[in-house]
Amino acid sequence: MVFDYMDYFVSMSVGLTGFSRDAIAPQLDTINIKAEYLQAFDVNLPNGMAEQILIQYKKLFEAGGSKPGSEERIVGQMLGGTGTDAAQILAMRQLIFLWYAGAWPTVQADPGSLTGGQTFSSVLSADSYTQGLVWRVMQSHPMGRTTYNYGYWADVPAPLSAYLENPV
Repeated sequence: MVFDYMDYFVSMSVGLTGFSRDAIAPQLDTINIKAEYLQAFDVNLPNGMAEQILIQYKKLFEAGGSKPGSEERIVGQMLGGTGTDAAQILAMRQLIFLWYAGAWPTVQADPGSLTGGQTFSSVLSADSYTQGLVWRVMQSHPMGRTTYNYGYWADVPAPLSAYLENPV
């Protein structure tokens, strides 16, 4: 990418995932998964498409007054076709998949099938797997990695809101 779009990538990711900025890009971020995801978003899309999407997001965000809390509305406009084409909309959906699953999805169309095609995915790294947002939504943890103490399963789980932010 020609420009540093990390702030806009994080902002757009907030709108795409429904998670807060603190969850997507915590202040204390030793893993820095957002950088790995931005790189995957850029590398896996053809012809500078990631940059084009982020430029469009930046234009809409700034036109709306750059207000925190407007991320979902702007992403909704983009997914609805405001300044984006079908390939860019698919790329944004792939980014949602990446944030939740920690894997980059490849869609292989098959118009003759009942489903219209298949999606295959590749996990980027061990960190991307363990940092997938799906674990928070499930109020769970990935196999083989937990920060919970032995016997945690005997207690009533914390409310979902406790899983949607990064612990301090």
